[in-house]
Amino acid sequence: MKKIIARAPVNIALIKYWGKANAEIVLPTTSSLSLTLTDLYTETTFEEGPFEFVMNGKSGDASEVSRVKDVLKHFQNQQVKIRTHNNFPTASGLASSASGFAALTVGLNAFFQAGYTLQELATLTRLGSGSSCRSLVEDFAIWHKNGSIESLKNPFEDLRMIVVIVSDSKKAISSRDAMKITMTTAPSYSTWVQDSETDLQSMKAAIVKKDLMLVGQIMEKNSTRLHQVMADSTPAILYQQPESRNVLAMVITLRQQGLVGFATMDAGPNVKILIQGKDLSRWEEQLKKTIKSKYLVTRIGGKAYAQ
Repeated sequence: MKKIIARAPVNIALIKYWGKANAEIVLPTTSSLSLTLTDLYTETTFEEGPFEFVMNGKSGDASEVSRVKDVLKHFQNQQVKIRTHNNFPTASGLASSASGFAALTVGLNAFFQAGYTLQELATLTRLGSGSSCRSLVEDFAIWHKNGSIESLKNPFEDLRMIVVIVSDSKKAISSRDAMKITMTTAPSYSTWVQDSETDLQSMKAAIVKKDLMLVGQIMEKNSTRLHQVMADSTPAILYQQPESRNVLAMVITLRQQGLVGFATMDAGPNVKILIQGKDLSRWEEQLKKTIKSKYLVTRIGGKAYAQ
């Protein structure tokens, strides 16, 4: 019995993707930049048999199956059993769709021996989740507005990401729906698009210069502005919860006290804090004293693969 197992890491955007310039082929309004999280991943198994899609032990719902088939139709047939599992909370703002579709596409490519190139896989996986293409490469992944994927070498040693799980519940509004609302109703959206492109160029320069402080400052600025733009939508899209704001405030306070770390948030209440490994014990000490939420610590790096 033929069997392929694929694994893909979560990726967290430091420069955000929020909105489609072309919904049909999923081209973004802005370029984005991310890092993958080694220890948070989707693992997907492919076996011969009639089509079946099971996610986290349950049959996929109609929407999930439809998105899977949008990718699957680009392979030779649909006779495959797919079972996928996330080792982290699903649909709560931890980029589960990105790692899920990266694993799906890389796994299908291996299962059917289709021979798609990296750029072709990026085009296919975007049909399920735009940001999934950033989980296909290591180091700093850049997803350009034209759809191409670039990997920028990570010059920083022993980076870690602390993921503060403010809530592991499914989001009230999906990223897809929230993007549409923001694009069509937020007066500040066009300004955010322009500013985000400037942020990307500044971020690339900071990475090349190996300036972690500047990388963190740009990352925080880009995240803060995105949540302001979402709040500017009608109806307002408010993913932050009181505990989210407590964590963000804690990060700023600790940095003022000399403990280096920078926070970012995606479409959900959970907060990600970028730190250096040498500071991890001090950060954990502060987290245990200051916040109520659980948290995970993950290494940085890795990309989707199949075997």
